[in-house]
Amino acid sequence: MRLQILPQLLALIPVVTAHGRITNITTSAGTVYPGWDPEFPKPNLAAWSASNLGNIFVPPSNFNTSNITCHFNSSPGLSSVPVTAGDTIKLQWNEWPFSHKGPVLDYLASCNGDCKNADKEKLQWVKIAQLGWLNSSGLEVLGGTWANDVLIGNGFSWNVKIPTTLKEGDYVLRHEIIALHVAEDLNGAQAYPQCVNIRVARNRNVKSGAVRRIEGGVLGHRLYGERDAGIFLDIHRKISGYPIPGPGLWSGAEKIKQPSEG
Repeated sequence: MRLQILPQLLALIPVVTAHGRITNITTSAGTVYPGWDPEFPKPNLAAWSASNLGNIFVPPSNFNTSNITCHFNSSPGLSSVPVTAGDTIKLQWNEWPFSHKGPVLDYLASCNGDCKNADKEKLQWVKIAQLGWLNSSGLEVLGGTWANDVLIGNGFSWNVKIPTTLKEGDYVLRHEIIALHVAEDLNGAQAYPQCVNIRVARNRNVKSGAVRRIEGGVLGHRLYGERDAGIFLDIHRKISGYPIPGPGLWSGAEKIKQPSEG
């Protein structure tokens, strides 16, 4: 029955050529920084540039390359967004199709110096936040309710908590949605990684002995495999859980609720 219903239902969904990207970043202080716009590039941005014209995705066939790190042919931003450890920053997307179900993931990597000189091949990532499948409510044939639905409910925005105990320094924030609407095909998952340079000041309410340095981490091209359980799966069948791809959460990560989570 599912194979008969799904094509008819998907035929009613408008064809979407532009899936989405981060348009701006807002700090806890209310300062807004522009994101990378491939149609109208601007110099001296904190956001990394990439050749994602048309807001294309990174397929699993590229998960073992540097393209998965911060998108195709990405280059570091030339500035950094100033934040304090413990701040929450808001990432604003321009749009996201409701049919493109999947998890939202956030990572940090230390630049060990100014991030404008970062080498994407050498950045080592720790995961600081993740949200995946929530429940089977809504249109089950479309996969139920996912993190992307929360993002849509937030007005296409996502809040990221910078860990309170994080050591001061320069970091790259990697924010990503992985769309799974055609992930039943081996190369069907669609990754949309976006990167932003941040300069973190120490939270003075944290004792020096509790401040934490990011050590270790995972190279970008080793974050996912094309056959990982959270990458290669059919979300249109009835599911009762979802193995979120990538490494586990960093021990210093702090969970927060998105506004539309209630």
